[in-house]
Amino acid sequence: MSTAVGSTAVGSTAVETRPAAEAVHKGFHLPSIDTPVSPVGFGRLVRIETRKQVDTLAGRWFLIVMGLVVAVAIAVMLFVEQGDHSYSAYLQASGIPLAIMLPVLGILSATQEWSQRTAMTTFALEPRRGRIVAAKLTSTVLLGLAAVVVAMVLAAGGRLIADLRGAQTPWDMDLALIGGATLMMVLFVLQGLAFGLAFLNTPAAIVTYFALPTLLPLMTLVSWLQTAYQWIDLSVTTAPLTMGDALTGEQWAKLAVSVALWIGVPLVIGVWRVLRREVK
Repeated sequence: MSTAVGSTAVGSTAVETRPAAEAVHKGFHLPSIDTPVSPVGFGRLVRIETRKQVDTLAGRWFLIVMGLVVAVAIAVMLFVEQGDHSYSAYLQASGIPLAIMLPVLGILSATQEWSQRTAMTTFALEPRRGRIVAAKLTSTVLLGLAAVVVAMVLAAGGRLIADLRGAQTPWDMDLALIGGATLMMVLFVLQGLAFGLAFLNTPAAIVTYFALPTLLPLMTLVSWLQTAYQWIDLSVTTAPLTMGDALTGEQWAKLAVSVALWIGVPLVIGVWRVLRREVK
């Protein structure tokens, strides 16, 4: 009797476990609760990077101060010779503070993740760091162009006020000068971004950026370095862009060399550092 019962129990166990074994053999898997994650679009990354520069307290105030400084430059022009200047003169006056402050905007864009320790969040959103760098590059250039547009509007406003005060000088809207000045501002903001990526430290990048224009002219004290200085100083090679005249072949060559040296090289170093640096 006991033998029969035992055999029956063993048999029932074998019967019960056989379907499970067959299911495993056939590749049965438990249903997954994971949902597919779509990659973050590049346009969204650009919007995020732009928002980070505008939404932070420091970034917002920096943009406000930059606009106020440009407005002050236009106001000063209104008190010089009763504001009787061409539109191009007003635009050149507004370009002086932009040339100083736009590179700082690029530096802050590149270093904010590392100085505020938010790099881990950024790279968790998009692990492909190269796309983050490209988004920073795009958003910074767009903000730089937006700043140039604001400067152009403020310059036009200053000229209109001068007209109301009886200005006689023609407007003289030199499109070549406007295009050249815009290109120069884009190059300056790219240089700031490149320095920020190369150092990944805000104070070091800012100090280095503003120290170079002071040190490079010392090359002119050495006779055999004077020619080289004309090719490598970005402030010298970009100066013809604000003259309103077409650049010669040699001027374009000098501009290309200085851009490669002060934008291309730091940018390559910076991208390499961002791709390799450990996120803490």
